Amino acid sequence: MNPTETASATSPVPAASLPLFYRAPGLLRFQDHARLGLRRGPAFGFAAGATAIPVVAGEFALAGRDYPLVFASDEAAMPLAVTGLAAGQNLFVEADGQWRAGCYIPGYARRYPFIGMTVAEGGATLLGADLASDRLASDRLAAGDEEAELLFDAKGGPTPAGQAAIALCEAYAADHERTRAFAQALKANGLLAARTAQVNYEDAGRAVVQGFQLVDDAAFRALPGPVLAEFHAKGWLDLIVLHLASQQRWRALAAEAAKTRTQAAN
Repeated sequence: MNPTETASATSPVPAASLPLFYRAPGLLRFQDHARLGLRRGPAFGFAAGATAIPVVAGEFALAGRDYPLVFASDEAAMPLAVTGLAAGQNLFVEADGQWRAGCYIPGYARRYPFIGMTVAEGGATLLGADLASDRLASDRLAAGDEEAELLFDAKGGPTPAGQAAIALCEAYAADHERTRAFAQALKANGLLAARTAQVNYEDAGRAVVQGFQLVDDAAFRALPGPVLAEFHAKGWLDLIVLHLASQQRWRALAAEAAKTRTQAAN
């Protein structure tokens, strides 16, 4: 789920490495996408089936108020906000595609359909987008589509919509690198442990959520002084505390899932 992909300037990202939500990410270039536009108004229907969405370190304080924060069970062990308990159901995306009012929207979802891309390892972050997204107006329609904001001006520079997309992708890419270092430090110090969550509903149904990791409280409290000092200096102790505190959100998530089940049954 690496949100910043490395791709050539002429080839799409290989299907095997596509990040969540993206079907055809490619670099945006004036010569190819001069009339490409972003449709106005946020719409999150693309995330309606996501039970977990990537988050970065800078989001822990806000995201942890609404979602349990966990770590993926893969090698990268990047953090995720749990948004649903049943496969294919995001409890925070409404029927009209809007995110639930008053709840934090993860930056990964706000960024879509855009994505930071590089043409070479260690190169500058460039603006890419999921060219298959319906949030983008097609080249031939963008100029006359009143609901679309063009990404390039007549001279090939970014419009305000393009500039906003670039800024969001650059900020996300920088925070992603910090988060990657944090996750790897957790792994290196044996702090992550596999966990499973089981929710029992009043109608005798149940949901089992697995395939994620949490910081083990006992291992955390047993960290030696030098490691604690390093984690404190890098701001990682705060992230661990916010992660642990967010586990209180499982109860609210279960209540929301039960409510949705009841509404569906009626």
